[in-house]
Amino acid sequence: MFDYDIYVSALCLITYVMFVTISIFCIAVITRLSIRLIRSGAEDERILRDYERNQKFEKVNDFAKNIIYLFSSVVFIGLMLVFVFSLIVQHNGDVPLNEYLPVYRVVQTGSMSEKHKNNTYLVENNLNDQFQAFDVIKTKMLPDEMDLELFDVVVYEYEGILIVHRIVGIEEPNEKHPDSRLFMLQGDANEYPDKMSVTYDQMKAIYTGERTPFVGSFILFMQSPIGWLCILFAMVAIIVTPILEAKIEKEKERRLIYYINAE
Repeated sequence: MFDYDIYVSALCLITYVMFVTISIFCIAVITRLSIRLIRSGAEDERILRDYERNQKFEKVNDFAKNIIYLFSSVVFIGLMLVFVFSLIVQHNGDVPLNEYLPVYRVVQTGSMSEKHKNNTYLVENNLNDQFQAFDVIKTKMLPDEMDLELFDVVVYEYEGILIVHRIVGIEEPNEKHPDSRLFMLQGDANEYPDKMSVTYDQMKAIYTGERTPFVGSFILFMQSPIGWLCILFAMVAIIVTPILEAKIEKEKERRLIYYINAE
């Protein structure tokens, strides 16, 4: 991890701890004030009114509570699934280990998003496997070097950057490179091929043609320190909020019993 990344992560963590601490303190203060109001009798009319309404619409209220609980659970589970998947995408490596374990990648540029008008070979060969920025694409283990074909979409590394482009030209072994093929690659949306030809050793994987649109933006967010902190804050809220709500409800029940007995 670079020094800047460490700095950003530390800053986000400090900000998160401060934010959570202040939030919990404010919620605790509000809860304590609510309990004091309930014990003092200032909320008796509202408590009695809520009780009568709950008795009248008990089934409806129970149904509404179940719907809210179900919705909250689905949202939280969805966030956790995206978070876990983002970790898998981040840490599953650049090269698929075997043909049965694919590697999922987030597309971060639009170089394969459309067919450039000058790239007539795309139309002539009915090549419609383009993908957009922030799509999640599925890649698999490369075939043997001699099995790579014209118009395959592959992942290759150039100056430490992973690029996903299409093979638009293949130079077979010759006197200049007797032991390997040279591959010319180009993004479908680009007017010109990539500057440098690519060898098989530079390639990491091949695109399977399967993609999930737009999910990548959420995955990139979840991979960031802010995304991690959002998940942690959601977990804290899910744990703390019901505890404080239960305390308030318990005080309301006690006050209601006292109010009824007093009458």
